[in-house]
Amino acid sequence: MTELESGLNKVLEEHQHESGLHIIGGRTRLIARLAEFFEQLVTQENQGATHAGRTSH
Repeated sequence: MTELESGLNKVLEEHQHESGLHIIGGRTRLIARLAEFFEQLVTQENQGATHAGRTSH
């Protein structure tokens, strides 16, 4: 599990505890999908920044 997945899992556990939710189906799968989404978002932003840096010359 990546650091992002671990962090998301901790936040989800805290949210479940605070809101009284005891069951969320497929939590591990949800964490993996969220982590993948955020990692892709960061990758796209980094590629956009790199591309913008090249076109500014």
